[in-house]
Amino acid sequence: MESIDPLLIAFLPKDIRAMFFPYASVQLGALLLNLILGFFLASAIGHHFRKYSSAFCNRQDFSRLFPLLMMSVILIITVVKASLALALGLVGALSIVRFRTPIKEPEELLYLFLNIGIAVALGAGQTLAALVACFTTLLLVTVSKRKVAKSYNESGLFLSLNYISPNNQDICINVSDLKDMIINHTLRMELRRLDINNQQFDATFFVSLTNSKQIDDLVVELKNVYPQISVSLLEQHNIAGV
Repeated sequence: MESIDPLLIAFLPKDIRAMFFPYASVQLGALLLNLILGFFLASAIGHHFRKYSSAFCNRQDFSRLFPLLMMSVILIITVVKASLALALGLVGALSIVRFRTPIKEPEELLYLFLNIGIAVALGAGQTLAALVACFTTLLLVTVSKRKVAKSYNESGLFLSLNYISPNNQDICINVSDLKDMIINHTLRMELRRLDINNQQFDATFFVSLTNSKQIDDLVVELKNVYPQISVSLLEQHNIAGV
């Protein structure tokens, strides 16, 4: 694609020209095309992450960040490659930027690196290489994960338990026994919150299930062992920021 016509730029005032067209090598048409391609590629990576990832996190909300990350990196690489001064300035800028968002699992970080790698290729003008690399990577990962003898059709739920001791008696709930009971009916389990006082017990677990029968069996056993217990279940994507 051709860059902006120099004759058209020449009619603009010097300050305006320096503001909007500082580098003739930046092609707006190519940038727009790469941004659109990046959005769709990031969406495909996000769909793959939600379906095949085994990361113990809110995959729905996490994958929504991929398109924004992809297009941001494309813009940065496209602008920086036109100027050595900007490239050196970017190093200094990134040295003072700190990202506080915790990445708890390596698989989350790997998907972020895949988005950044594809974005760098698009921003550098290697559009065909980015397309081939993205689809080849997703295809190979899909084939390898389908060979693993594990179901990825699991759903994440937040299990909230509340127990008030009758007759103001002291709480006698053993956390280890409770965790063992939950893990017997779930694929995975993680304790997120625990509050205990003399007469009340509150706990929130993030559990991974494959069918509703597991929920029924778990609730029945909890009621049998702790008759006064209250059980609440909430889908993970209904809690923002978790």
